[in-house]
Amino acid sequence: MTDRSKTSANIEEDLYQILDVPNTASLAEIRQAYEGKLEEAHLEAFAAYSLFPEEETEEKLLQFSHAYITLANPIARAKYDDELNQLTIPAKKKSDLGKGRAKTANESPKKIPEKIQSEEKAKLSKKVANDVAGQTLKERQDFYLNLAAKNEHTEDNIQEFYDTLKTSGSAITYNGAVLQQIRKMKSITINELAQITCIRGAYLKAIEDENFSKFTSEIYLKGYLLCYAESMNLPTEKVLDDYIRVYKNSARSENG
Repeated sequence: MTDRSKTSANIEEDLYQILDVPNTASLAEIRQAYEGKLEEAHLEAFAAYSLFPEEETEEKLLQFSHAYITLANPIARAKYDDELNQLTIPAKKKSDLGKGRAKTANESPKKIPEKIQSEEKAKLSKKVANDVAGQTLKERQDFYLNLAAKNEHTEDNIQEFYDTLKTSGSAITYNGAVLQQIRKMKSITINELAQITCIRGAYLKAIEDENFSKFTSEIYLKGYLLCYAESMNLPTEKVLDDYIRVYKNSARSENG
C-alpha cells in the first residue's frame, strides 16, 4: 500500500474511530461505515453548498479511504490491531481527538433531513450486502497476499515507466488511461480490484474509462478513486489531484 497505509507506532487517531465502528466490526459493517461516510460527506456538501473548503473535504476523504482500505485488509488490520493494542494513547490525547471530531460536527450549520437519511441508509444496506457477499476471511487474505505480490514484483517496471515518461519530457498525469496502463502492467484485473475493495467492477472500470456519469456525485468518484489508488500502491494525493483535474476539465467542456 501507499505510505499512508503503512501503520506505525505513531498512531495519532484510531482508524476505527475515523469510521465510527467498533474494533470488532465485520467487513460488511466496515464497508457500510465507509459508504456511510461518503454519503455523509456528499449530503453535507450538498446541504452546505460549498461552505467547507474543498481541501478540507478531500482530507476527510483521504482519512476515510485510508481507514477503510486498511481495515478491509485482514492482514493489515491484524497488524494494525496488534500495534494499537501495544500502543498506550494518553487519555488527554484521546480526549483531544474526541473534541476535534465534536468541533467539526458543530461547525456544520446544516442538518440532513431524517427522511433522506433513512432512505439513503436503506439503499446503503442493500448495496453493501451485495458488495461483500460470499467472501471468507481466508479468501480475503489470499486476495491481499496476491495483490501485495503483484505490487511488489512490478515496482521496478512501474518506476521504469515513470522514468521513460520523464525522459521524453512528459509529466506523469494520473488520468484514466494511465491508471489502466499501470493496472495492466501489474497484471491486476478489474475483478481482483473489485474483490479487494468491495467496490463494484463497473465503478472501477468507469474510473479508467473516465465515464463520470456513472457516479452519483464527485464525492463518490473521489472516494472510490482513492480506494483504487491505495490498492494499487499509488500516491493517493497525486492521483486525486491529477484525476479530479481531468474530471473538472471534462465538466467545464460539457458546460460550455
